[in-house]
Amino acid sequence: MTWQAPAAPPNDPFAAIETDVRGMTSSPWWMGAPPQARAEAITSRMLAGAGEWWLFGAWGRWYRCGLDGNWHLCPPPFDPAARQAVMPAPPGAGRPPVPPSLLTTGPDLTPGPLAGDGLFGAPPAPAVLGRLQQTVAAAAGANPAQFAMQDPLFAPGTPSPVAVSFFAVLWCAGAPAADTDHPLVGLFARHLSPAAAGPRWFLEPPLALIIGAYTERLRAGDPMGASYVVRALWETAEALRGEPAFRPRADALAAMAGTALRMVPSDHAAVRFGDQAIVQEWLRRCPPELRVTLLRDTAPGDHFRLACYDLAAAAAALPAAAAGPAEARRVAFALLAADLDAAPGTAAAVLPWLDPEGVRTLQSIGQPGHPLRELWPADGTLPGAVSGADPQILRSLLAASYAAALSSCRLAGVAPPRPGLAVPAALMKTIAAGPDPGPGESLTPWEIIEAARAHLAEQRKADSPPAAQPATTAWPSSEPLPSASGPSSNPPTSNPGGSGPSSNPPVSYPGSPGPGIAPASPAESSVPGPTAVAPDPTAPFSTAPPTSVTPDPVPPTSISPGDQAAAGSTPPPFPDPAYRPDPGPGLVEAYGITFLPGPDDVERLLMELRRRGSWALSLRGQEVSSASAPAVLLVGELSCGQRRLTRMIARALAEVGVGSGEVHTLLADELAEIDPRRLREHIAEYNGHTLLIEGLDTVVLDDDRGAAYASALYRARVEGVSETTLAATCAPGRLRELTDAIPELLTDFRTVRLPDLSDPGLRVHLAALLAGERRLKLAPEAWQVARRDLATLRGRGRLTNARLVEAYLDRACNHHLGQAGETQVFQGQNTLTLSMEDFQGVAAELEP
Repeated sequence: MTWQAPAAPPNDPFAAIETDVRGMTSSPWWMGAPPQARAEAITSRMLAGAGEWWLFGAWGRWYRCGLDGNWHLCPPPFDPAARQAVMPAPPGAGRPPVPPSLLTTGPDLTPGPLAGDGLFGAPPAPAVLGRLQQTVAAAAGANPAQFAMQDPLFAPGTPSPVAVSFFAVLWCAGAPAADTDHPLVGLFARHLSPAAAGPRWFLEPPLALIIGAYTERLRAGDPMGASYVVRALWETAEALRGEPAFRPRADALAAMAGTALRMVPSDHAAVRFGDQAIVQEWLRRCPPELRVTLLRDTAPGDHFRLACYDLAAAAAALPAAAAGPAEARRVAFALLAADLDAAPGTAAAVLPWLDPEGVRTLQSIGQPGHPLRELWPADGTLPGAVSGADPQILRSLLAASYAAALSSCRLAGVAPPRPGLAVPAALMKTIAAGPDPGPGESLTPWEIIEAARAHLAEQRKADSPPAAQPATTAWPSSEPLPSASGPSSNPPTSNPGGSGPSSNPPVSYPGSPGPGIAPASPAESSVPGPTAVAPDPTAPFSTAPPTSVTPDPVPPTSISPGDQAAAGSTPPPFPDPAYRPDPGPGLVEAYGITFLPGPDDVERLLMELRRRGSWALSLRGQEVSSASAPAVLLVGELSCGQRRLTRMIARALAEVGVGSGEVHTLLADELAEIDPRRLREHIAEYNGHTLLIEGLDTVVLDDDRGAAYASALYRARVEGVSETTLAATCAPGRLRELTDAIPELLTDFRTVRLPDLSDPGLRVHLAALLAGERRLKLAPEAWQVARRDLATLRGRGRLTNARLVEAYLDRACNHHLGQAGETQVFQGQNTLTLSMEDFQGVAAELEP
């Protein structure tokens, strides 16, 4: 299954990447490759367009990243010309970082859409219908007394194998809406309760309900009866596998039921642990490549996100969505909003599972008078912009809209509204009323879209008066801006489309997948480790001078031993090459601050923040959350450079006019004393400044009001415009837990990992940095003692990591200055030279 448009040309880059990734993940190399090699292989196949990047990733779906740096599920363009306009993303800093949650594991690439038109589309093949008819006839011959069941959907006396077979049909369909005259429904007609004329709107049965008839026989001590039930289930699924509209769900159900046929004695022994234990065993029997079909039962939120993806893919074929993928998502959310409007409480339940752009779109459509409300059904009839599409497009849209609406109701824990959902009912009405087109009389989907595009172009030329361009058109600019960093080593390459930014796109402000993680190690991202990369001169807002990365751990102010020409400079902490530590991460110097980075590229972070801040300034005056000041999540243990990096962030933003450069700190204990309902007002008090929240994970995960604090922070960021730059800290071991607890909030944060200062080598590099700042000079034998002590120091309480190294140097200075003679000598010098004796006993004083 590929996500390519009908009649896609052979040189379609999206189809080529899908084929390439599927072939790569099914090769023997993939199963034995280390995670970092897999991540690099996937991200190297990224596509780039005009201000956007595309990645074929988890669940076999496409992900799009815009200029705001947030990755989100988005089907690729439907227009063949737009698909051919993209090209492979060039390597380097221009590619946005990819959260690990977006990277595929390989087996999850097989499934296609979650729902099909199996019950209201074309009749199934005669072979499929004949096999299913035999299955239903055999199931109906069971003794109703042995296989008793009570369900208002079925007529009295219907044995449970028949019900299981019908439930399997509904489950495999994904969108259990049925046309009255459909042959599959006709097979079960005499077993179903009478219903009013017209289409029937069923609910998708939970997998636990289907398995319940099997476990009921096991609990009754009837393994032979349980085998009969599971045999009917397997026969039904095997029959439906011959119809593409029921796959891949039929494949998954057939695999689980086929395994259960061989495991009946084992399940009979395990049923004493309860029905849920058997359900869990069935879930484990699903092949890895088909587990996406189980998301409705195991992860309803993720199932809703994929249902919205399928809805946008179906809406992309509508004339109203001819503008591109972004407009297709807006049309899809408009149709979804019509159904959410009729089901109170569902909108609030689905918002946490949407990306920030989707949240803003859905909330704006909820306002009366929104232009996209013109796509809503009126008196049960869809407007011509939707109903005029090809019947096959309408059937795909019906399947996707009904699946998304049912998924939203499940998330909210409410029943679908009566008499029914607005958009699916109107689509079914349109499909039923539409005449079959005669040969040669119907337009293809692309002819419809091209006609709509031509009509819209003519209307714009005739009606639109000259007007100033919105602020967002300045991001990005199609013309290169002058850059202080000089020409780039990689010359820009023009887009195939001939417009928009160069093929070396500007670095965007990334968000987290998955929750909002943006790692830079080869194991988790395609972004290389910290290197000195000059900004692209064609990228907008690149006039700010780049920060510098020193390749050597020695501070740049240090001098060589014996250099008499630089008597007023700071001596090097390593006076002899033999005593230099192994080369480590390059120090980052910016705004008078030197920082020892961790796995992530801090220079790139600052460059992204400057661009993100400039872009936010261009949006000021518009009530959109994208105009809010940036937010950064600092992941590291206590005292690993959080405050130092926050000062660099504040000054980087102040350089482009965002904030004053001042940093204010809010500890976790202080935050816990604030009422969550007042948190938004408290954050607003720091407008124009940077606020460092230390211990965000502690407040959200350990405090009883953690969910309320997370909600207040989220609303402060997305409701309106926040002029407070946020920097929050999180312990590395709690990042995953924090991401699972507040995924919607962390998508707004740029995540950066700090150095692990439990590493002895990094401690030595930090000591060199601090020694240079304190104008200290360590003798060779002193460095031998320092390296030995720094490798064994454990610290205690808040005296750990950087504070521990700082205290170690300060104690050595105190030992040196404790001698009156040395103090008099130091008064006439610019530096202080420490010997091995100054470090004797310092480690013992600091040990707990």
